Amino acid sequence: MRATKVNPELSSYANSPIILEQAARAKVFLQQHPLPPHLLEKQAVKQQATDLCETLKAHRLRHQLTQTQLAERVGMQKEFISRIENGKVDVQLSTFLKIVEGLGLTMTVTE
Repeated sequence: MRATKVNPELSSYANSPIILEQAARAKVFLQQHPLPPHLLEKQAVKQQATDLCETLKAHRLRHQLTQTQLAERVGMQKEFISRIENGKVDVQLSTFLKIVEGLGLTMTVTE
């Protein structure tokens, strides 16, 4: 896969007065109209899942394992490991535990 070149002119776009003004207005709007609790809860659950996937990736990298090596260790495809690490797929608990075990980790559930 080829890396995409970023247009240097676009980097200044993020700091343009128009974009900064729109961001400030959006921030004020969200302060005046907070998200409903059920959406906030859904967002928090998604963030927890993302954090867990990032923990798995960090552990894999710390132990100098490639995605291919981990995939072979747990009997999955490298692409599936990549999608999990990048939050592109919502995995079943049994699959997640298989990866955890493949990394030599244990999970503890606390109240």
